Amino acid sequence: MIKFFKFHGTGNDFIMLDGRELISLPTPDEIRHLCHRQTGIGADGLIIVKPVEGFDFEMIYYNADGSLATMCGNGARCAVAFSFLTGQSGSEVTFKAGDGGHTGILQPLTDNNWMVEISMSNINIPDKTGEFTEINTGTPHLVILTQDTDAVNVPVEGRKIRYSGPYRANGINVNFLGIGEGRLKVRTYEKGVEDETLSCGTGVTACAAVAALKTGINNWIIETRGGLLEVKLKKNINIFENVRLKGPATMVFCGEFTGSFP
Repeated sequence: MIKFFKFHGTGNDFIMLDGRELISLPTPDEIRHLCHRQTGIGADGLIIVKPVEGFDFEMIYYNADGSLATMCGNGARCAVAFSFLTGQSGSEVTFKAGDGGHTGILQPLTDNNWMVEISMSNINIPDKTGEFTEINTGTPHLVILTQDTDAVNVPVEGRKIRYSGPYRANGINVNFLGIGEGRLKVRTYEKGVEDETLSCGTGVTACAAVAALKTGINNWIIETRGGLLEVKLKKNINIFENVRLKGPATMVFCGEFTGSFP
């Protein structure tokens, strides 16, 4: 039997595994089975938190389709809380993800809920910006300025773009961004999940960067369908630096499952 924890960050949900208890990593088929919402545990992704030299822990993140991803902002905040819960780290951490090193600060709210702020990688400012902006925040995103995000059929429109000619091979996350007075509204179609998710940490970070380029405002509260997130960043010539993502991380339940690993 393998113990797992189910976490979510503003509705973006993950299966969490303690890497210290695993002899081998799950296969893509096993990940797809575990993340399946009808026949498995159900999640947008699977995260393994394990010791690594030079950091408090390493976060290995898999999409629901079994593919390995470089970074997940909501998943990283859940990983910080999971590491704290399982005694691998304290309230201030350094951790490694696929896109490099990050820091995190955790504040307990209840026994199963934490407020977590993490550092994100520097963001290169794209040469072309406008109604459609491609930008990488640890994973590639396309940000589309939208008058009414509620009116967008995200699964249909997002899938249409993600599987269009330029993006079919490698995929891209598609974000629909509405800019309001001091607040953003964001909806995201995620590759690897191949559907709309209630929230996307790297996606709201990408949207905050695009909004900053358009308005000159660097601190944003972002409304997603799963809750509120906060992004702060600083523009420095051709990059955004000191990028921070803040929001809740919640443990939903824990249990055990049978499997071929370890």
